[in-house]
Amino acid sequence: MTAFRLDDRHVVVTGASRGLGRAIAHAIAAAGAFVTLVARSEAQLTETKTKIEASGGAARVRAADLSTLDAAAELARDLTTRPVHGVVHAAGITHRADAQDFDDEALRRVLTVNLHVPIALARELTRHRVGSTPCSHVFIGSLGSSIAIPRAIAYTASKAGILGVVRSLATEWAALGIRVNAISPGYFRTDLTADLLDQAAELARIEQRIPMRRLGRPEELGGAAVFLLSDASSYVTGQQIIVDGGWLAN
Repeated sequence: MTAFRLDDRHVVVTGASRGLGRAIAHAIAAAGAFVTLVARSEAQLTETKTKIEASGGAARVRAADLSTLDAAAELARDLTTRPVHGVVHAAGITHRADAQDFDDEALRRVLTVNLHVPIALARELTRHRVGSTPCSHVFIGSLGSSIAIPRAIAYTASKAGILGVVRSLATEWAALGIRVNAISPGYFRTDLTADLLDQAAELARIEQRIPMRRLGRPEELGGAAVFLLSDASSYVTGQQIIVDGGWLAN
């Protein structure tokens, strides 16, 4: 269906050098969008770009360390030299420690990267947007947006906060032709979860808890992202799509 296509659209994906961000970027490019790939590692971004182009897609690389608000503002100014039709805010980090031992610097770093910078990037892109181009922002939530994740107080705070951001921006920006939604993944094997999922006992516990009895595959997020960026979701804003194999329903 053409409603699910992204032809002639420019979509920005942060965190596109690996994991879920990279998989989403591939899906978006396959749907016809021109994708701007953003992350710290230019080498990894170039590898992603090469694979996208080998599959017939189109992409460009913008290396940026999105750990500061200044970097977000600078990136927004650079990106809006052409219309931006969609943004996937997939960059994120985590830190594991008992709550009473969680140091302030780790708290600041996780909240900045996962929550404050995505807000700032969305704000700056809207300030500098080209004309009245409709735009769809897709933020990345988590199981931690809805439930507790032990030893990850900063991560769960940031991901719970994302849902508040989505609802607020969706209501404020609807009149501007800007839609704002979230995708909340369950357990996928990525660099963020490797330390947990490499523990055999933890992996078994998690898979047993998932009704589908398996982890998600990164490419399984692509469909939700393409839907939220496309005309198929033209009347959808302020919502969360949960992609978790049934975890929260269980």
